Amino acid sequence: MNTVVIPVAIRMLSHNLLRFVMTIVGIAIAFFLAAAQIGLLVGWINTNSAIIRHAGVDIWVMAEQTRAFDYGTAIPRHRVQQVSSIPGVAWAEGMLMGWATWQHPDGKRINVEIVGLDTRHAGGPWKMLAGDIENIEQPETVIIDELSYDVLGLRNLGDEAEIEGNRVILGGISSEVRTFTAAPFVFTSIENALRYSPYYKDEEISYVLAKIEPGASLTEVRDRIASEVSNVEVLTTSEFAERSVKYWMLETGVGITVIITAILGLLVGVVIMSQTLFAITQDHIGNYATLLALGFHQKTLRQIVLSQSLSLGGLGILFGTVLFILASNASARSPIPLETTPLVSAGLIAFSLLCCLGASWFSIRAIFKLDPVSVFHG
Repeated sequence: MNTVVIPVAIRMLSHNLLRFVMTIVGIAIAFFLAAAQIGLLVGWINTNSAIIRHAGVDIWVMAEQTRAFDYGTAIPRHRVQQVSSIPGVAWAEGMLMGWATWQHPDGKRINVEIVGLDTRHAGGPWKMLAGDIENIEQPETVIIDELSYDVLGLRNLGDEAEIEGNRVILGGISSEVRTFTAAPFVFTSIENALRYSPYYKDEEISYVLAKIEPGASLTEVRDRIASEVSNVEVLTTSEFAERSVKYWMLETGVGITVIITAILGLLVGVVIMSQTLFAITQDHIGNYATLLALGFHQKTLRQIVLSQSLSLGGLGILFGTVLFILASNASARSPIPLETTPLVSAGLIAFSLLCCLGASWFSIRAIFKLDPVSVFHG
């Protein structure tokens, strides 16, 4: 790159310091808007599939056509023994997923999702703040998440409430178990859950969770279970998580709003960045004409524009990323936090820089149409 490019680009940008700062702020806000909407989508997906992903198992066995984790259908509990006997399965246990009505201590009634756990507690809370997950083996004992304090009205171990007219005792408090359905998760044992879920019969569960033996082929064990256990559907953990996310996102329409908002946020960010970068080039169009008149090659001018665009875009993205980190930390305890992954972040940054280059392309076209003689007019 020509050694004159960077100094000239910096002088043009710093000529109007206020405009330079406001441009950075505009790009930062635009990038933050796009990052926040995509972060909301990622957080929504993670919340939707959290229990499935944190269960620590490889295979889920369920009733046929089960659409999502939240809508488990009754299957016989002896399916656990059937799955356990399949070659390649290290162990298997049951889980009950049901809906019930929680009686708040002040009298109001709330829908909750009851999760009944087996002896290994697979699918239970992965982070405890108080109490022990083993406490659910005690009669009438449940675990709730700290995010559900106000909704359920319990805060301290030993506090009591009711589910479907039956007493419950708070035996543990978990962390980071979110729900987007507005019905908090309540964890307990399968035996307790059967008392709280009247539409389940004794010896019925919703899922069989299986862990395969080390070295066994996941797909082979999955297919073997599907062929030897009748009237069930068998999915790997990733397949079931994907199905649950797709159901809520696409089939119910709940997630469509999130997707549309994320796309709109990204498009708004692109437009703001492109217009802002193009405008600053137009402000210096006379300077470019002067440089052409002085004999500067168009290649050098193109490099100047690209340097300006990438500098502005890079600084805007940097400050926008800081804003996103602050917002992400602030939303960490909300029902749907702002989250991201290295791949998503890298993709968004790369896309934003491409937008900067795109804005440069329009500016470069305008420069190429300049007549150097125009600098002497007027």
